[in-house]
Amino acid sequence: MSYGNGELSDAEEKEIDLEMLREDLVGELNAINQYQAHIDTLENEDAIRVLEHIRDDEKEHVAELTKLIQKLDATQAAKFKKEGL
Repeated sequence: MSYGNGELSDAEEKEIDLEMLREDLVGELNAINQYQAHIDTLENEDAIRVLEHIRDDEKEHVAELTKLIQKLDATQAAKFKKEGL
């Protein structure tokens, strides 16, 4: 695969992939915070239930992305293992 003007090494491609996945993880975490803030201020129970469901879906995405990052990043995997995760 090539990015930009030239060919990248496998290691460079892997690092770019990891950077994108980490950015996606940040986005999911921000979404969780945003949904929770809305839940905390809403009064309509139907809206609260819907946003709680969406928030929980985002938490699943966090778990999936974390698992994938751990699989692709040996250093991150070692840190998780050290922490018993």
